[in-house]
Amino acid sequence: MTDPTTARAFLEPEVEMLESFDFVAAVPGGNPLHAVEAVRRQDGALEVRMPGRPMPLPALPSEVRSKLRDRGFASEDPADQTKPWTREVHDAAEAVEMLQELLTGILGEKPDATLNVVHGNHEAEYLMREKLAETRRIVEATLTDMLEGPVERDDDGDYVVPVGNVHVMVSPRPIVDGNIVVRVFSITNVGVTVSPELGLFLARLNFGLMFGRFALDTDNGAVWFDESLLGGQLSDELLRFTVKVVATTADEWDDRLKQMFGGATYQDVLKKRATGTVPTTKPGQGGYL
Repeated sequence: MTDPTTARAFLEPEVEMLESFDFVAAVPGGNPLHAVEAVRRQDGALEVRMPGRPMPLPALPSEVRSKLRDRGFASEDPADQTKPWTREVHDAAEAVEMLQELLTGILGEKPDATLNVVHGNHEAEYLMREKLAETRRIVEATLTDMLEGPVERDDDGDYVVPVGNVHVMVSPRPIVDGNIVVRVFSITNVGVTVSPELGLFLARLNFGLMFGRFALDTDNGAVWFDESLLGGQLSDELLRFTVKVVATTADEWDDRLKQMFGGATYQDVLKKRATGTVPTTKPGQGGYL
């Protein structure tokens, strides 16, 4: 057990010594999901943070989010469970007081729960967000010019680009090393019967392609066509070319795949010419072959 007064006396100087991007996390023993942080921002200010939870971790319960709002915390996007909840504080003493309030008053930990103290640095995360914002700026400018108007975004923030008879999705995403990947993809077919024959056909088809690949979503019985680009090497010309290739290839094969393996084309479903379930996952999120 950790006496709250002892914990406060230990944590305050730890928080006071933080430099830009550094953080101190208090983690209840046996419950790492309840980790809370005090962070020194780039501008020197202190903030207390409830870290985001990447999938497949459970999202913060609605009652927890409500209590966070009541205590002045805010999220960049409350509907996105990966975004942290933060609140600026005046000094180390207030930061530690708020950390203890988060643990006991919001997360329900006992006041004398054992705490593990972890030090770290968020600079790589900050730089990644800057790279992502710059990549999104390039993507949005190019697509807006292509469409001669605003670009639609889905619930994940990905861009929806109608090209001819298909819809192309453009999805800038960070990867583990801090770089940005832009996935350009299109759903071609839904409601297909997953079979070894279909998997083998797509593998052979991919072998003959010079650009892009087909993927079989085994969880949802859907076929996708996609290509990935490195955000750091992204250009207007390359993005235009990739969107065009993905759209052309998807349009070339969706009807053929329907004839060979059943189901419906995604465009038929969108236009309500056929029934089918729209996949809830995207390339890299489900079970793929």
